[in-house]
Amino acid sequence: MAESGTVAAADPGRMRWLRRYVWGSLAFVGLVTAPVLASDLFTAGFGTADRVVLLVLLVAAVVQRLRFLGYAARAVELARRRRVEQILTTTVAILAWAHAARYTPNPALWSLLPALVGGAGVVSAPHGQRGRLTVGLVSATAVTGALALSWRRVPEVSVPETVAVAAVIVAALAFADLLSARFWDIVLELDRARALEGELAATRERLRFAADLHDIQGHSLQAIALKGELTERLIGTDDAAARGHAAELTRLARSALTDTRELAKGYREIDLHTEIDNAVELMRAAGIEVTVHGDPARIAPPLQRAFGALVREGTTNVLRHSRARRCELDVHVDDDGVTVRLGNDGVGHVAVPADTAGTPDTPDTAGSGVRGLRERFATIGGEVTAGRTGDDRYELTGRAREVW
Repeated sequence: MAESGTVAAADPGRMRWLRRYVWGSLAFVGLVTAPVLASDLFTAGFGTADRVVLLVLLVAAVVQRLRFLGYAARAVELARRRRVEQILTTTVAILAWAHAARYTPNPALWSLLPALVGGAGVVSAPHGQRGRLTVGLVSATAVTGALALSWRRVPEVSVPETVAVAAVIVAALAFADLLSARFWDIVLELDRARALEGELAATRERLRFAADLHDIQGHSLQAIALKGELTERLIGTDDAAARGHAAELTRLARSALTDTRELAKGYREIDLHTEIDNAVELMRAAGIEVTVHGDPARIAPPLQRAFGALVREGTTNVLRHSRARRCELDVHVDDDGVTVRLGNDGVGHVAVPADTAGTPDTPDTAGSGVRGLRERFATIGGEVTAGRTGDDRYELTGRAREVW
């Protein structure tokens, strides 16, 4: 049972209708049962005083049933559900059934009285207590009824049979109440799960957007910074080259702006071949010798985006975290999948993002870019490793199964 009144629903109108149906049907049981007992009250051999008292108790039982069901339907907090009142009301209903059973030829019929009140009380109880309360309700009804029928005034009624029928009536009505309540619980759980699924989808989309934005802006800003440094060095010594790099700065800034706009619109597609060409151009402009092995066109389109992000992050790491002279980019595709490895030297005395897999004594110092790559590759069933492979060498490697 929901203990809170706030439920996120995809269709509030439909949820309201279903809520009214479930709890309205439970309330309807009490309203239908009351005339049946009232009919027996005025046709059996009850005295006037007994009729008045039992009629008052019958009306009170129906009212209390509606109140107790209302606690659960309105998701009233457990501490405010007046447990003592529910226990006393159920006790009075059991005693009333025991008293009425002594005068009517249909004694088992009056077991509906504790069933109405007790069943509603069980429904409004915490989940873990419902089973024990149902057993206690049935047992108390049976024992009290057996004691009362032993002093019965109406002859020719089997006490064991009557008690057994009464116990079945109470158990059946309590079970029906619990089944309806459980149905509503399942509806709420499914509705919450649907709402949670929507929230998770939105969160995943935000994370994807953040990763793409990091890929675009981080790479572009690093390239702009590099071009700016080169331009500063060349001013006064090679003005023609400086002007060329300044023009390249403008081009890079416009490209970054265009990519950001396309990303915001959701239209940006990453071409791995272009990413590799850009990476080679940037590293060679920084004086790094670059060699490329393998054909990126052999990688299936569904994987191009992830490996493009790997190349961008690897290029940024080379430029930012190393004093590299040489860099190798290897693209390998076979029956086992795709492997792209970006390795460089110049990391002997430089702190670089590290992969600590297999080295539990070393704290994880992987940068947010490498962690983002791992998360991205995990979505396609791949993996990313990063770290030193020697005193002066660092490698960033991505692997994924080929998608056909």
